[in-house]
Amino acid sequence: MARISQLLLVVLGLILWRVFFPALMSYDSVIQFNQAWVGRYNDWHPPLLAVVLHLFLKAGRNIGALMLVQCLAGLFGLRALVLAWLRAFFGSPVPPRRAEGIALLVVLVLFLPVSPLPFYLVTFWKDSAAAVLLVWTCAAALPLVSREEGDESRLPWLRIAAATALSVALGMVRHNAVMVLPAIGLVLGYAAARRSRRLAAAMLLAPLLAFAVCDNALDLAFHVRKAHLERQMMAFDLFGMCALDARVCGSIPYVSSRFKVADYRRRYVPGDLGVSFWADPAVLDPRIQWDGGRLRAEYLRAAGSFPGALAEVKLEAFAPLLGFHAPVGFFHDTLDANKYGLRLNERFAPVREGLTGLVRAAGESPGWRLISGVHVIWLLADCAWIALLVSFRRRALALVLLLPLAFYLSYLPATPAHDFRFMYPATLVVQAITFASLFALLLQSSGRRSRTT
Repeated sequence: MARISQLLLVVLGLILWRVFFPALMSYDSVIQFNQAWVGRYNDWHPPLLAVVLHLFLKAGRNIGALMLVQCLAGLFGLRALVLAWLRAFFGSPVPPRRAEGIALLVVLVLFLPVSPLPFYLVTFWKDSAAAVLLVWTCAAALPLVSREEGDESRLPWLRIAAATALSVALGMVRHNAVMVLPAIGLVLGYAAARRSRRLAAAMLLAPLLAFAVCDNALDLAFHVRKAHLERQMMAFDLFGMCALDARVCGSIPYVSSRFKVADYRRRYVPGDLGVSFWADPAVLDPRIQWDGGRLRAEYLRAAGSFPGALAEVKLEAFAPLLGFHAPVGFFHDTLDANKYGLRLNERFAPVREGLTGLVRAAGESPGWRLISGVHVIWLLADCAWIALLVSFRRRALALVLLLPLAFYLSYLPATPAHDFRFMYPATLVVQAITFASLFALLLQSSGRRSRTT
């Protein structure tokens, strides 16, 4: 059954890859492609994805080859996550053959046209790469918290290394994903706690330390230029605080002098950094970020003096990511204009158009989008899983569910836009675990009924 399942996933991945060959690419994707092509990078977008594509290009491959790897890695990652969850949560009541069937069924359900998964698997996006890496990180973490009681003589160093490496890569493809690293540290600490408390304490910090080393090494090796995105977020937060409370403006003379419009209260859009810097006309002078020292000092002063205004700015920006409105940036369905001659193949254009229409209609439908297009439903499902596991004394498994929760909440400190794609990696993990559990329970229930009759 395992070989059949794997073969079907390969076939499914090849079909999907061929239909969308060479890749779906947005404006941001084209920017990262250009960095990979010329070999010059900045950290506005984390450079790891562009560096990996650069290495593919140097090896004589292209973006299509990278998308094939991403597509297959995503499909097999979902399979690995479902199998790991079924072993950890259900154990022997779900035999391997049945588990393989459930894993394949979960993938097929997520391919239904109410889910944007097929589009993410073939989009050159840091969000797509983050989704694949978060799925694999959770799959690698689950065995670390579900070991048999008698298996305490040695630590599973290979699994620990894999979980650490995957979480570090996750942090290096999405700025916000760094907040997942303390959560994976808890998983590693639990895995080591039975062996040594000192080792467990070291494991808590291992992902963050590994990330710091790898991230700085990548910057040095590929001469990554700093874009100082955090300065724009600070200026945007201060702009929002002034719009909410006029008293803030008096405490930040450097920042308020850079406001380009007088009606800033009306022009402020919570959680939309682009409106502030790149609208026509812009409301903030981009030169505000040049003096990082003064900007940071005023930010800290305003945050200390008006913590309520700052909290309101953060919550107002974060809330639209969770809402029941039609999702913004549900998925990307084109290959944007570029100077490299990249364009989608014409042969499968009708297939792409048909699938795009179905998924987009689902996202716009008030009913259908409740299945896959509303993050708050899956955020609450994640919290419910954690509460359930804690109440049934399965706290170790609850640690793994903290990973998607941390990813969801990572946008609370900094929300640059309201795009659905931002939180999709966490939603995909919770969907896979929830659907796998439902199918396993249904099969167990039908098996019991057949035995009684």
